[in-house]
Amino acid sequence: MSQPWQHQQQHPHQPQPGQPGYGYPQQPGYGYPQQPGYGYPQQPGYGYPQPGMGPPAPPPPPAPYARRPQPGVAILVSLAAALALALLYGFLTGMVVDFESLIEDAARNGDTEIDVAQLTWLAAAVGALIGLPAAKLAPGQPAAYWTAGALAVVAMLLGETFATAVLASEATDGAKGAFEMFIDNFSDMWEGWTENAHGMTWPLAALAPAAAVLTGYLVGGTTPPQPRTWP
Repeated sequence: MSQPWQHQQQHPHQPQPGQPGYGYPQQPGYGYPQQPGYGYPQQPGYGYPQPGMGPPAPPPPPAPYARRPQPGVAILVSLAAALALALLYGFLTGMVVDFESLIEDAARNGDTEIDVAQLTWLAAAVGALIGLPAAKLAPGQPAAYWTAGALAVVAMLLGETFATAVLASEATDGAKGAFEMFIDNFSDMWEGWTENAHGMTWPLAALAPAAAVLTGYLVGGTTPPQPRTWP
């Protein structure tokens, strides 16, 4: 005899076997990412390098500092160099030339003129040292280079005149100093060295301005420096 079939009502909130419910792990729904469990590698958080990507690129280096040309300062420094080299030229001539011996030789030989050796061959070095400040402080400024060339001419003329004053001071056994002779008897000192100038004195003296201008163009160039831009 068959048993009456009893309809078993199930509670609507009671989970069926094999379905997630109380005591069972929840299964993710369709379209949701799977959450890693214990023992699985964790996903990197914000600020960490992503997998497959290298380290961040370093920032570009700053643009180098470009010095602004300063023609006024360059001319002042070149002027100071010209005056200093003129004095150095005069004292160096006094150290090299033995003026007393030249006077004795002239008196012994009956010569009325004294042949004094000149250091005009140093003109190129004098000009280069005067043109260097213009090239360094005023790059790309040809006017500063030509001004330095004019100052090199002044340095050579004053240097030769002051050298004559130094020799004249030695001839008086120091009765009058070189600066005193240079200031008080400037016209006499000028005539003294121009009359004693040789044929090669003027061509060699012309090397001073040429060297000053050439140094400016070689070291300073013709274009003012521009700051570099990094991509």
